[in-house]
Amino acid sequence: MRYGSRPIYYGPLDRDAKKERPLNLIYVTREPIFVHIYEPPADDDGGGTILWFGLEPQLTEEEENIRRELVETLLQEAPTAPSFTTDNEFENILQQMIERYTILDTEARNIVRRQGRLWEMVGMDDKRLTVTQAQRERLSYVVIRDLIRNGPLEPLLSDEMLEDIHSVGLKHIHMDHKVFGMVTSNIRFRERELLSRYLRAMSERIGRPVSDNKPIIDGVLLDGSRINIIFSDDVSMLGPSFTIRKFAEETISVIQLIKWGTMSAQQAAYIWICLEYGMSVLVSGETASGKTTTLNAILPFIDHNVKIYSAEDTPEVKVRHKIWQRLVTRDAKNEDSRVEMFDLLKAALRSRPRYIIIGEIRGVEGATAFQAMQTGHPVIATFHASSIVKMIQRFTGDPINVPIRFFDNLNFAIFQEVVEAPGG
Repeated sequence: MRYGSRPIYYGPLDRDAKKERPLNLIYVTREPIFVHIYEPPADDDGGGTILWFGLEPQLTEEEENIRRELVETLLQEAPTAPSFTTDNEFENILQQMIERYTILDTEARNIVRRQGRLWEMVGMDDKRLTVTQAQRERLSYVVIRDLIRNGPLEPLLSDEMLEDIHSVGLKHIHMDHKVFGMVTSNIRFRERELLSRYLRAMSERIGRPVSDNKPIIDGVLLDGSRINIIFSDDVSMLGPSFTIRKFAEETISVIQLIKWGTMSAQQAAYIWICLEYGMSVLVSGETASGKTTTLNAILPFIDHNVKIYSAEDTPEVKVRHKIWQRLVTRDAKNEDSRVEMFDLLKAALRSRPRYIIIGEIRGVEGATAFQAMQTGHPVIATFHASSIVKMIQRFTGDPINVPIRFFDNLNFAIFQEVVEAPGG
């Protein structure tokens, strides 16, 4: 691979960066992680494919030995560490422990000069590992990345310019980039056992354990990203695979949607009036058309002094109202312990909410949603259908089976589609 000239450096990546030719640039995601974007020449291996390289601190062989010893010490001392309730608290505690069990080389030399053979004379044993300041920073990043954060996927999940992350078996991971479209990363799992172990750990961490008996799961990562895992080899023929749909940490506002051209100011005003007066709405469109983004953006139009009830399979709805009853479904082997969307919507009818928000209608819960509208409970939901005709076809067919005469209970629908602008 020929890199040619030095890459152009960006702080926050500008969307105009797509115009750079040759395409060779670096931008920061979150310190100390950077991304190198490069498009090989057409006559080079991989020509025509845009490459995404995650740049993060790397350990030397000596530092890797120190890391293993440090992690072993941390695990031994873990029972005496302070308790924590959040990941941020856990990270702060872990950082303090790393600093406690490492000592900078300058400090170590000062201790030796001051105390000479005192340690041997009194039988003391300093277990701290001697490192430089730069080594401590690299060790802290790698240890915290692997124990608390996202391991090898950390560079990907830290990049806010990525929309979807696609991993199939041991192949290089591909991503949908907001500026450059589909890109190929330098990150991949090199052994199937490592991939399986990683996906098992991740699924357990999000409360949706995957196994050969239950090979397909949907869940939400700690940063709010949505993940779908297909685990077993007999289901995913090329090996365990997963797809991550990333969402912005901050809710996109209606003002931003208007600036992007997703909707006009007049359309936003119409939606505001409808929601202020308690009308039911479906946000409909094809996959990855921004349905959930629009849903979250229009929720502030609802009176902030009323109760909101949300029911979801995977928690993606973001409500800022003071009275928000947020419920999610629960998987369980025992049918009596299972809580499905249909159960949550039945409970909603007894909770006297002003609005019932359904993350996504897929099955029989659609009929319950229309029953809620008939009883005077306004409903907001997302739905997969690219037009009004297809929406009615899906609702009136199996497995939802809503009679077409019930559709006068739905006040209006918003339809979104993915439009490729000139120039990509």
